[in-house]
Amino acid sequence: MIKLNRSEAPAYLSDDKIVELTNEFKINGVCVWNIHHIKEPLLASSYGKCAYCECPLTTQSNYMEVEHFEDKSNNPNKVILWENLLPSCKKCNGAKGIHDVISEPIVNPYIDEPKEHLSLRLYRLRGKTQVGERTIDVIDLNNSCRLVFPRYEIGEKISDLIEVSCERFHLYKIKKDVRSRNRLIGVVESLLNECQPVADYSACTATNLLTDEKFLELIKNMKAESIWNDELELSLRTAGSVVLDCS
Repeated sequence: MIKLNRSEAPAYLSDDKIVELTNEFKINGVCVWNIHHIKEPLLASSYGKCAYCECPLTTQSNYMEVEHFEDKSNNPNKVILWENLLPSCKKCNGAKGIHDVISEPIVNPYIDEPKEHLSLRLYRLRGKTQVGERTIDVIDLNNSCRLVFPRYEIGEKISDLIEVSCERFHLYKIKKDVRSRNRLIGVVESLLNECQPVADYSACTATNLLTDEKFLELIKNMKAESIWNDELELSLRTAGSVVLDCS
């Protein structure tokens, strides 16, 4: 989970439209939120991912559901309130259900900073606070099949790319030519791209990469050789913004 920034409410949700749709839900129980005017800006605000687990919501196996942070059953007046809506995968939405976030708060990534409540250990999230622990349990964020294993697969990919990048650095040290330099920079760019907020499971991936001693040593060595450029530094800093503590 990463910190997200909520955009302004879409123009579609005027005060009159909110009243109209809220009443329609109360009277007929219609899913008044399941429309592209709402779903598209929500999806854009989370980089096309579930706001909770960071799985992609643009593939055939996953599709977006509009999640009500304060559940719609007990809070019908907030059923179309922009600040109460999040983009979620079906699994996270179903796991959370009608959990009462007022009496038992969980992390809202549009309001809270997830890294203050969550840490990472061997591809599994851990709670740094009671809110973090509750969030993991309520949303089932350590489900082995749907989340821990995908994090592991990406982690293995990262480990392989770190080995490749180290090998390419040693080759560059020998040849000191443009081709070997560019091939090294290319694989490091690929590594950092996997850790940007827009990438799937970015919090876990960035944490694994930026706490890896080999990769940190590689950065140091590339800087010493004056081949660490501004673009790599910007990507590194952006990736660092989503890194979780390792517990």
